[in-house]
Amino acid sequence: MKLPRSIQIAGVAAGTALLCAIFVGVVYNVRTVYATPEMQTQFLRSYSPDHVLDRFRNSTYSGGRGSGGGAGADLGFATHQKSIDQDILMNSVDRPALMAALDQDITALLTATGAHIVSDSSNDTVGVRLHYFAGNSEGTVTVKPFEAIPGAERYVRHPLGPGEILVWVRIVIDEKWYKAGVPSENSAARFVKRAHQIPS
Repeated sequence: MKLPRSIQIAGVAAGTALLCAIFVGVVYNVRTVYATPEMQTQFLRSYSPDHVLDRFRNSTYSGGRGSGGGAGADLGFATHQKSIDQDILMNSVDRPALMAALDQDITALLTATGAHIVSDSSNDTVGVRLHYFAGNSEGTVTVKPFEAIPGAERYVRHPLGPGEILVWVRIVIDEKWYKAGVPSENSAARFVKRAHQIPS
């Protein structure tokens, strides 16, 4: 028995849709990059701000220290993140110096581990933000503006000295590892080279 034309068309459409869905699924699985520890840059694995913070912290208060991380898979690249949160008791007037010291320390470690820094910006709104390339990775380091912790005496357990302040120090590192190489690295490198050639 011959099926009605409308049913035949519906069957062809359903079969086509199924084949398309299978094709999309196969392409997605082939292009998906799953994160592994080997994809992390040396900078991401080794960075710690402790030796810088120790120069500014009041040693009578040990404070709280926390860190976290995550990883994800995506089409063509994998992601890694590392976050560092610490509260330190310090002199309020030293906050700009601490931000500058963290910026210098991060810059030094990025350079020492072979990363190429594309931009380094600093202001009161975003804190410090560095953008870099390293091998197949593209990354951003953000040192967020220091936040004063209200009711600091509850945590310090003694009255704060003149000019002392308890602040949160938050640092976040985000990286993407590209299977085919960083897509914007060549264009960024050309831009930096061209900028250096512009007469001052």
